Amino acid sequence: MIKEATTTLFVKVKASLSQIFGILLTFLTPIKPLIIIVGVAIALDTFYGVRRAKKTGEKVTSRKLSKIISKMVLYQTAVILFFCVEKFILGDIIGLFTSIPLILTKVVTTVLLYIEATSISESYEIMYGVSLWKKFKELIRRTGETKQEIQEILKKES
Repeated sequence: MIKEATTTLFVKVKASLSQIFGILLTFLTPIKPLIIIVGVAIALDTFYGVRRAKKTGEKVTSRKLSKIISKMVLYQTAVILFFCVEKFILGDIIGLFTSIPLILTKVVTTVLLYIEATSISESYEIMYGVSLWKKFKELIRRTGETKQEIQEILKKES
């Protein structure tokens, strides 16, 4: 009798939790790509941080690696929190100034990505002596030069 009641209770709790989880996932659908992008950035930063530590002889401990979990929770919670604030509190006010959907949430995500990109760049520069920011700026500058060259060639052909 007790075993059947426990099994029934377990099945009902499991069904209820599945429904709640489904509702939560549906609610977060608009920001799912942002959450994934932030998670990937944290993973890349961790990858380059571990490589830098190995290259510089720094010890990689489980204590240091466990900080990934807190960073992941903090960053993902920030994205979700700002999504909720924008959705339920500031959305109409922000809508008066811009038609970009979820602009506040996207700005917060961009700031978090900038933090991770800076950390990745620092690790890369320590490992290889090359600044990713300088290389990126150089690439942008070359793209502008290439665009001008293409425009000049097109003018000559006309």
